[in-house]
Amino acid sequence: MGEMGKMAAAVGPVATLAAEPGEDAFRKLFRFYRQSRPGTVDLRGVIDFSVAHAARGTGPGAHKVVKSHLNVSSVSDHDAYRAGLQPVSKWRAYGLQGYPGFIFIPNPFLPGYQWHWVKQCLKLYSQKPNVCNLDKHMTKEETQDLWEQSKEFLRYKEVNKRRPRSLLEKLRWVTLGYHYNWDNKKYSADHYTPFPSDLAFLSEQVAAACGFQGFRAEAGILNYYRLDSTLGIHVDKSELDHSKPLLSFRCELSCLQSEIRPENVPN
Repeated sequence: MGEMGKMAAAVGPVATLAAEPGEDAFRKLFRFYRQSRPGTVDLRGVIDFSVAHAARGTGPGAHKVVKSHLNVSSVSDHDAYRAGLQPVSKWRAYGLQGYPGFIFIPNPFLPGYQWHWVKQCLKLYSQKPNVCNLDKHMTKEETQDLWEQSKEFLRYKEVNKRRPRSLLEKLRWVTLGYHYNWDNKKYSADHYTPFPSDLAFLSEQVAAACGFQGFRAEAGILNYYRLDSTLGIHVDKSELDHSKPLLSFRCELSCLQSEIRPENVPN
């Protein structure tokens, strides 16, 4: 739920890219956008939600965008404010025809609160006892309070090859609550630390607005991106209870996000 999101929903321009041996059409689509240089990528197959709604939508795939209904009365303005959210009555929400359950909400936050949650991810949630990618190579003592260890490095805006990267710059992911096991792609009941209460409260309000009252956040994965980063293609299928929502908060620059199913990408 960032300030803008773009969704790859078609594959027209990718046809000119030669497939690699053993590569399926879905990976070919991912590689097409990943290898494109900034300013040169062909966006004819992309739905831009900032202009695709019914009032202004004329671009490719705009006809697939539908307005989603939100449960305004389920979240009080007071609770929304406590979570750093605008009143639900002011949110915009969209879905895509053929993708039941998908809801896209562009920036429901009050001014300044995206930065608040980014700060929480960098300064608070990266601390122990939460688990991060650095733990495989360092002790818990060495990865304690990554922000304090890194902030002096980050004061220098210019990064050169001589300066070693700070630990925070090496951070790629943090897991919360029931910690995700990246090796077996499962959650384990015996690997748990308390889920952050403020993030849980935020999640509860957004879930309630989308029609899932009583939702309780139990696990989370934080991904940290550099400007040249990409998130590898994957399918979220580790969740056991599919009746509960899977929330994704995105505070970022403009990006491409694909929600299409691998089996629906034509060869």
